[in-house]
Amino acid sequence: MHQRRAIVEFKDAYLGYGSRIVVKGLSLTVGEGLTVLLGPNGSGKTTIMKAIFGSARVIRGWLRVNGSVAYAPAEVDGLVNLTVLEAVKTARRGYGWVNDEDALRALMNVGIVDIKDMRLSELSTGQKRLTMIARAIASNADLMLIDEPTANLDPGNRYRMIKIIRELANQHAVMVATHDVDMALIADQVVMIRNGNVIGMGEPNEVLTEEKLTQLYGIEVKLIKHNGEVHVVFPIN
Repeated sequence: MHQRRAIVEFKDAYLGYGSRIVVKGLSLTVGEGLTVLLGPNGSGKTTIMKAIFGSARVIRGWLRVNGSVAYAPAEVDGLVNLTVLEAVKTARRGYGWVNDEDALRALMNVGIVDIKDMRLSELSTGQKRLTMIARAIASNADLMLIDEPTANLDPGNRYRMIKIIRELANQHAVMVATHDVDMALIADQVVMIRNGNVIGMGEPNEVLTEEKLTQLYGIEVKLIKHNGEVHVVFPIN
């Protein structure tokens, strides 16, 4: 893997809430490009991102953050009465708030500027997720954390979300927490985590093997290569 400027560094870190440990012995460096935290529900992916953002504890070991961080959560309940534009403007940019110009530019980047005056309560799941990603973009942070961006999306919106995140990661440092293997396939770095333990880390072609994916999800996983593309299959016997 090519050397990337380190924005986040974990060293033998135990992460959790209060005295409860959720993630154990994490050593990880995050830099430019796309880092995907891949694992089943409850594996500790969101806890890793919350530790970076400051809302989960480093109980043992250490964490160093070398820059600013923006967080796009999976749920947006606290902002539902705001318009899309207002929600994006709740982000911090440096020492101030995001202005109209930066907010509109971010909405154009993710293709939803036409719904800027709609309230979040009126939006689809996919539109809400894109609003939160636009909010992170508008902050101009060194690292953007995006939680479960493809969860509960239909195939068309799921594909568009993966494409938007890959394009975003070509210019920024992005970390995504997901159980979506297709998202991991287009990453620069994949961290496979199960029950709070890292079971694989590296470039997709190194760690996304049938054996590792079967171990990760606890069910049989097959990888099919066709016309230079890799497809993930969960056989039903």
